[in-house]
Amino acid sequence: MVSSYRFGFSVREVSRRFGVSKSTVQRWVKWASGQRLDRVDFQNQKTGTHCPRNKTSQKLEQRVLTLRKYLKEKSILGHYGAQSIRNEMIRRGEQFIPKIRTIAYIIKRHGLVDQRTRKRQPPPPPGWYLSDLVNQKVELDSFDIVEHLYLFGGEEIQLLNGISLHGSLICSVAKNTINTEITIQTLIDPWKIFGLPKYVPFDNDMVFQGSRKPNMIGKVIRLCLSLGVIPIFVTPYEQGFQQKFWRRKRFKNSSEVRQRLKK
Repeated sequence: MVSSYRFGFSVREVSRRFGVSKSTVQRWVKWASGQRLDRVDFQNQKTGTHCPRNKTSQKLEQRVLTLRKYLKEKSILGHYGAQSIRNEMIRRGEQFIPKIRTIAYIIKRHGLVDQRTRKRQPPPPPGWYLSDLVNQKVELDSFDIVEHLYLFGGEEIQLLNGISLHGSLICSVAKNTINTEITIQTLIDPWKIFGLPKYVPFDNDMVFQGSRKPNMIGKVIRLCLSLGVIPIFVTPYEQGFQQKFWRRKRFKNSSEVRQRLKK
């Protein structure tokens, strides 16, 4: 047995005296690089292997980064997060599809995470707490009008967006002006396909609430009540659709906007 570098003891004797395994003593000898073991600082030595066993391959990391760049530039809604990247890999039939957390780690490791902090909204008043909606027993459809959007050339356009909280309803109508008749038709068309919700929130836009005269109810509210849908005047549920959609491309006319919305 080779002596342990000027200690005068074999590896077996050092292992017995210090109560450690032979592999540990051999690792000490390797770290010492010819020095006496009592003069070597072992605290600065790295432990473990140089490469983790579960480390993602460079090929897969590059594939994730390539798909992120593609989605950022080509995605219709501008979604290019970890969930969207994984969905795209599934859609393309990739052989190796990592978990969402792994994709998020890859993005973070390459410094591609948008430094944003989530805006914490205050909780709603107790009177607006809808337990049946939270338990997904009923549905809520939000409709909101987005104004002051301008086409390439200066023409103003408005969008009427609708999205359900739990279901798959999503719609958007582009017009130069959103009036009551257009709003009513926009409500009826998707409800014929997806069914009626239990609640529908609106903001204080005059198109939704109608005239402010005493004892007067607008057409949109009368439609909801006649169908058994409960209107709620709160801030509608919205996911930044118009910002992501509107900043993706320049539109020359309203027909081009409608063609893009169909996609």
